[in-house]
Amino acid sequence: MMLRTDADHLPVPVRAELLRIATMLFEVFEETAKGRLSQQYRAGRILTLILHGSYAEKDWEQVAPGEAFRLLAIVNYPRLARNEGDWRLVRDRLRRAWEFGEITRPVRLAVESLERVNGALAEGVPHFVTIAEKGIALYQIAGLRLQTPRHLLPRDRAIRGVAEYLRWHKGGRDFLAGAAFYRNQGNAPMAALLLHQACEHFYQSVMWSITLHGPRTHALDELREAAESLDARLCSAWPRDSRFERRAFGCIRRAYIEARYGQSYCISPEELTWAFARVEILAEQIACVCADHQTSRFAEPPAPRPPLPPEQIMVATLPQPIHRTNRARQVWRSVHHARPSRVRWNRLIPVHHLWRSGRFMRWFDHIPLVMIGLCFSMAGAEALWQVRSVDPAQAARSKPADQSAVLDFTVRADTVLGAVTDIAERAGYRVKANEDIWAVRWTGAYRAKATTFDALADILYGSGLCPAIRNDIISVRYCDKSRPPIVATIEYQAQPDGSARLEVPR
Repeated sequence: MMLRTDADHLPVPVRAELLRIATMLFEVFEETAKGRLSQQYRAGRILTLILHGSYAEKDWEQVAPGEAFRLLAIVNYPRLARNEGDWRLVRDRLRRAWEFGEITRPVRLAVESLERVNGALAEGVPHFVTIAEKGIALYQIAGLRLQTPRHLLPRDRAIRGVAEYLRWHKGGRDFLAGAAFYRNQGNAPMAALLLHQACEHFYQSVMWSITLHGPRTHALDELREAAESLDARLCSAWPRDSRFERRAFGCIRRAYIEARYGQSYCISPEELTWAFARVEILAEQIACVCADHQTSRFAEPPAPRPPLPPEQIMVATLPQPIHRTNRARQVWRSVHHARPSRVRWNRLIPVHHLWRSGRFMRWFDHIPLVMIGLCFSMAGAEALWQVRSVDPAQAARSKPADQSAVLDFTVRADTVLGAVTDIAERAGYRVKANEDIWAVRWTGAYRAKATTFDALADILYGSGLCPAIRNDIISVRYCDKSRPPIVATIEYQAQPDGSARLEVPR
């Protein structure tokens, strides 16, 4: 099938921004492919770049302000799609472009191979079927064709969704029990790490239950954004109204890395207790959302289909429409009645015959040779890694940018301008401030371990102003980036008594 290419429903500035994003993506992709010896990297190509999500499926008036662009890059080799190290450079470039003001919306990039996408379309995975039917191709090579999507029957889709829900939700419950154990033992970092894992599994459960697909990422903010786009009721699980609520979520979000490897990670008992309660609420809300969705699937009438041959018939008793009194019991009844019997033996896999056959013994005799070959392969891979590790070009590409360095600071100020100026001075930047920043008051203290951009965004939250970092200058401007900001440079003049006087030239 052919992909859509029309994007006339989007405004001209948004289309121009998508063009800039595609240009940056291809530039960084070409840089990562330079100097590679593998044929799959030298011949690796991005076959198509697809815009999906709200910008492709809804009218412009229905898109939430500042909502992220969702892009899917389809490449020609599965190995190229699985290598997260190279695509991390592409994602970092797009993230810095948003943080520094080059683009006005964040970008969520997913990478899949053409083989994987066509297989998912043939299986009828709803996530990829929606992308193929409603996505917009920003770029595609000539002659590209995707597999004709298969649409699952409502009840078949509901049965698979219930099974995925039980798999992911059980893992989240286990992590939540572990977090409670470590909290009672007084090990707050380990409790926060397991709370992160519980949240990740809960969000994956709702995405896999509804779309039969979930992103391969540990970024909790991206998972929360993707899950809340499926059902708006999940937005109340993590409130964002106060700084305490945002800081507590940030501590859980950063625990996946900093609680493992960082020595200065800390979370207060109040933040841990509040976050633990919110994760329990999240688990209950996700159970309700999945139960409502799957119940509606079971209620849809099945489409007619031809009967199966007698030897292939599998009896599966589906429940009648379920009352919505107990959500967990609804889900359990659905999968209990729909799953096949466990005692039925699969005659296509005669393991007991293979165990007694001569083929198994001949295969067993070749195990030493296989082990020797595996040792030689591991030694060659280690030598190749050591050679690449001293490559100066690779080292320069992996060096983090100064603008996104992690800072640990404490800010106490009476105004927004004072807090922004304090962070800028500690990070080594100059400051440009919008004139309206004088009218916004901010009192209190701020302590966090985060990037400079994250700290500024948290301080300016709710003020109608947004930060932007470019080169060595921090600018504070209107959040409405459709027009150029009006800025005033802040200058400091030393006084004879040793103090400094602040001036804003108009």
